Amino acid sequence: MNSSKQRFNIQIKKIKTLLHNANSQENPALWLYLNDLRTPFFMIEGLSKMYAELHNKKDFKKIKEQSKQIEDALGAVDYYIAFQKEFASNTTIPSLVKDYIAKKSKEKLNILNKLLINENWLNGKRIDKIQKRLKKADWLKEEKEIKAMQKYYQDEITDIIYFTKKTTFTFDNVEEDVHELRRKLRWLSIYPQALNGVVELFANKTTDEVIKKYLTEEITTSPFNQLITSKELTHFLSINKNNFLALSWMIAELGKIKDSGLRIKVLEDALQATEFLKNEEAETKTMQLLGKTQPSSKSLLQEASTISKTYFSEKLLTNLINQ
Repeated sequence: MNSSKQRFNIQIKKIKTLLHNANSQENPALWLYLNDLRTPFFMIEGLSKMYAELHNKKDFKKIKEQSKQIEDALGAVDYYIAFQKEFASNTTIPSLVKDYIAKKSKEKLNILNKLLINENWLNGKRIDKIQKRLKKADWLKEEKEIKAMQKYYQDEITDIIYFTKKTTFTFDNVEEDVHELRRKLRWLSIYPQALNGVVELFANKTTDEVIKKYLTEEITTSPFNQLITSKELTHFLSINKNNFLALSWMIAELGKIKDSGLRIKVLEDALQATEFLKNEEAETKTMQLLGKTQPSSKSLLQEASTISKTYFSEKLLTNLINQ
């Protein structure tokens, strides 16, 4: 089988198995969320996003859109369930707020259940259509594909740098600024996982001082950063290992900041909905409920701005790909 097509089939097989097993569950959406359907959909979305720029744009764009719809729905479920679990044992959080978040969790699960049925995921028809699109794709030869992937990566990096210059690292909103930057960076680390052996991490003979702060034990030992090259390929997408690890550090740190900021947002929204508070009142009460260990939105945005400004000034993303 063509190795490019095989990358999709690996994820499709995982999705098919999960969807098949979910059919016998009382709440398929909840079961699929708990059994990590989101990861293979992330992979399919990432592959489709890349391949839409390599060839068969219309077909891969369609696969990407359909995958993103499910991944987004799973993300919405995760948003509320994660905080529902976090706040469950917190006695300072009002019961009405907990009930509101639990209600939102159920709403998002209902939306996902309807989507799985209406878009023909549970009955397998959607998967069949995706496989038909993959079967007729004009797959590139290995060397040509790698060169196209190199260009794609460089274009993605250029787009990210443009985004940061546009914001000038003046972050005003956790979702629109911090989360959006993290989303863009995260794709660069998802592709290597999804490409299944295409990426070769090129280790530097020496480690520059500027990069050492990013090479924490958490990052260097993460299983997500241990990439194995395929023995079936002769051409690889070469990525600077230290720069890739620094990218992973940035994604992780922005993720922590994002999660902390969203903790504030979900409580503010819940308080406004249940106690009919104004924005300022909800913000004040939220910080009181979360206590002194919770950083303010302002300090979180400032932290995100500071680490981003430093990271991008060091040109580590610019030099990610080895030409």
